[in-house]
Amino acid sequence: MKIKPLTLLLGCCLSLCTAYGQSPAQTDIPDAYTTSLDSLAFYIDTHAKTESDKLKDLYTWITTKMSYNVYPTFISVNEKRDENKEILQALRSREGVCRHFALIFREVSERMDIPAFFIEGYTKSNGTVTPEPHAWCAALIGGQWYLYDPTFGMGYVSNYRFVRKPNYRYCRVSPKDFIRTHMPFDPLWQFLSNPLSFQDFDEGTSGPSTQDAGKEFDFADTLRTYLRQTPLQQLTAINERIRHNGRSNRLVDYYVQLNTSNIAVHRQNEVYNLYKNALKQYNRSVDNYNEVIRYRRANRKIKKEGKKLIENWLTEASVAITSAGEVLQQAQQVPEQYETAVNNLRKAIEETESKIRQLTKEIG
Repeated sequence: MKIKPLTLLLGCCLSLCTAYGQSPAQTDIPDAYTTSLDSLAFYIDTHAKTESDKLKDLYTWITTKMSYNVYPTFISVNEKRDENKEILQALRSREGVCRHFALIFREVSERMDIPAFFIEGYTKSNGTVTPEPHAWCAALIGGQWYLYDPTFGMGYVSNYRFVRKPNYRYCRVSPKDFIRTHMPFDPLWQFLSNPLSFQDFDEGTSGPSTQDAGKEFDFADTLRTYLRQTPLQQLTAINERIRHNGRSNRLVDYYVQLNTSNIAVHRQNEVYNLYKNALKQYNRSVDNYNEVIRYRRANRKIKKEGKKLIENWLTEASVAITSAGEVLQQAQQVPEQYETAVNNLRKAIEETESKIRQLTKEIG
C-alpha cells in the first residue's frame, strides 16, 4: 500500500498584510463558469486577449470573489489529503486559505497553457518575519517569470475577522521586487541569478546570498533539471539547495523536516512499486516455465510444433526473469519493513534463472 506524503499546513499570517495600490474592479465572470477549474479557465481564456490579461483577470476574480477563512478546518494526520477535492470545495464555498488560492491560480493558469508553479515559503511585513508559512504562485509570461499572491491581494484579518480590501500590489510582480516580502523555502523559486539567503531576508540585508557571494545561480537550467526529475529526486534536490542557502530559521527547519519525511515516504513507495513490478515479471517467467514442464509431462514424444512452443515459452521465461532481476536491482536503500520480501524475491529470481538455464540446456 502506498503511503501518502505529508503536506505543509499553511496558516497564512494575513493579519499583518496591508493593502496598497490600485483596487481590482469587480469581475463580470458569470457564476455558472466559476464552479470548476475547467469552466473558469475556459471563460477567462476566451475573453482576455493576452496572457498577462488572463492572469490579471484570474487574480482579480480570486481577490474580489473569494474570502479568507479565518478559522480553517485542518485534516487529521490519518486522513488523506485530496487536492482536487480541496480546490472544488474552495471554489464552491468561495473561501479558503493561501494554499487553496494558490492552487486555484496554478491550476487555472495551466489550463490556459500558461506555465505556473505553486510555491511554499514565508513572508515579512513591515520588516518583521511572520510566524506562519505561506503559499503563492509563479507564472511564465513572455519568457519571464512573475510572482502572484492572491491571498495578500484580497485584504487582511483584523480582530479575527477578514476585511476585504483587494489590491494589485501582489499581481505580476518581478522576482527582484517580490523577494522583499516573500521568501520561498526552495531558493529556485526566487527566480534570481543571485538568490538571497534566509539570513539576509530575515535581517533585511539586500544583495546576493552571503554563503555564495558572487556565485551565479542558473535558475533556468536548474528548473529544466527539476522538470525532468522524479518526485524523489526533486525533494532530495530541494533539501540540498536549502542547505546551501545560509542559516535557516524555525520555519525553514520545519519545512526541511517535513521534506525529509516525504523523501522517506517516496523511497518506500518507490521500493514498493519496484517490488511489485519485479514480482509481476517473476510470475510471468514462472508461468512460462511451468507451461514447459506441463507440456513435457503430457507429451512423451515432442513434435516440431511442440518444440516451437517450448522454445517460445522458454524465451518468454528467460526474458521475464531477466527483467525481474533488473527491476529489483533498482531498489536502493530498502526500508526495513520491505527487506525480507525483497531478499526473498531476489533469491527466488536467482533460483528460477538457474532452473530456466538448466531446462534450456536439457532440451538442447
